[in-house]
Amino acid sequence: MLYSNRKKGFTLIELLVVISIISLLSSIVLSSLNVARAKARDARRKQELVSLRNAILLYYDSHGTMPINRNPCCGYPDYSPNFLQELVTDGYFSTIPKSPSSPSSNPYLYYDYGAGSQQNGIGIGVLLVTQLESVSPSTTGLAGSCRPWSPGANWCDQSSNLYYCLCIPY
Repeated sequence: MLYSNRKKGFTLIELLVVISIISLLSSIVLSSLNVARAKARDARRKQELVSLRNAILLYYDSHGTMPINRNPCCGYPDYSPNFLQELVTDGYFSTIPKSPSSPSSNPYLYYDYGAGSQQNGIGIGVLLVTQLESVSPSTTGLAGSCRPWSPGANWCDQSSNLYYCLCIPY
């Protein structure tokens, strides 16, 4: 009979402990969700570069030249109004893919170095470049990424960086 007067329920301390455990678990889930989203955006960037490479190769087969590089000194990024417009005009794309983040942070870049261009024995020709989000800056040798330049040269060199590059030799 000693316990019959006690009300059923949780104490304030028990409720605070449960709330703090739920908060901790939700913060862990949200942080891993952000990493998963960045990896998904990177996978999309890589796949879209492969699609662009295939369309450029089809364009080359049809015309005997690569699409023109309208801004050869500074690249030909995806936020240019006419970024690889030839691929859309000829029906290889309905619209040119855009990087999944803001244009100024991770654009797709297009460089045409010309037929026979080589660095370190790697045929370059055309180079497609994007910057990844979820890769550690100390990562080298990204799978599928060509690295034609010596360390310290630029974005697609053999040193540690976040750039993903596709070389398309003529």
